[in-house]
Amino acid sequence: MLNVLSIGGNALESSKNLNSLLDAVQLLSKKGKLLITHGNGPQVGMLADIEKQENLGILTAQTEAQIGVHLQEEILKRFSKKGSRANVETVLTRVLVDSKDIAFKLPSKPIGKFYTKAQAAKLSRKFKMKLLLHGYRRVVPSPRPKKILNMGSIEALLSKNNAVIAGGGGGIPIIYRGSYFDFADAVIDKDYTSALLAKSLRASRLFILTNVDGAYLNMKGDHPKMIGKISVRELAQHVRFKEFEEGSMKPNVEACIDFVRSTGGIAAIGNLKKATDVIKLRNCTVIS
Repeated sequence: MLNVLSIGGNALESSKNLNSLLDAVQLLSKKGKLLITHGNGPQVGMLADIEKQENLGILTAQTEAQIGVHLQEEILKRFSKKGSRANVETVLTRVLVDSKDIAFKLPSKPIGKFYTKAQAAKLSRKFKMKLLLHGYRRVVPSPRPKKILNMGSIEALLSKNNAVIAGGGGGIPIIYRGSYFDFADAVIDKDYTSALLAKSLRASRLFILTNVDGAYLNMKGDHPKMIGKISVRELAQHVRFKEFEEGSMKPNVEACIDFVRSTGGIAAIGNLKKATDVIKLRNCTVIS
């Protein structure tokens, strides 16, 4: 049995959240194989602000390695403290995207810090800038993942290890240029990659851990309501009615729908602070 655990990049910044995650990893490791994915939004955004001319695919590789190895060592440390052993490996994951994806013509994924109008005007000569609630931010392409290019390595490691960390930050975006592969100047949403990995590996369950307790209806209204258990068909209807925020909860929900429809498995969205509850399908949104 294989479980896939997807962790939001923002949620990883708290040491309390890390402890909750490690508790969940220990529980899941007793149930079978475990694949861990993670976000990298804050980290790749910071690097993009510093290295403005660097390809985003290369920056994703840097942050995937940084966060993955850190998680790997924390997991090994936790198992060691509990008197047990674990085999954990981190895979820098190459993910194929379509060079004709509409995202390259219409970049929409905000990264990095906020800028003033004057700063944004200067940056707009080289980058696409967008006015958001707190100021201007750079927006970049975020194409859908098509194929995991080093799936063989991930499968081989899973056959020998308790856990594998892969698909960090959505993976390193790669495009095909006629006769060779190249880095794409883009970022991939880690939840879409998580669903692709979970489907490709025929996982039993997909858990998406964020900084909220689940998927909410009427989130911006006076009386938001968290979804508990819901069928994939009902959840898809809420997506069609545009109940979920673009670039936030919507990718989480769409990834879960894709996974459940493709595998017949179970998916859950919940709070990283309550990670052990989520993997027990409690106090979270459960999709089946």
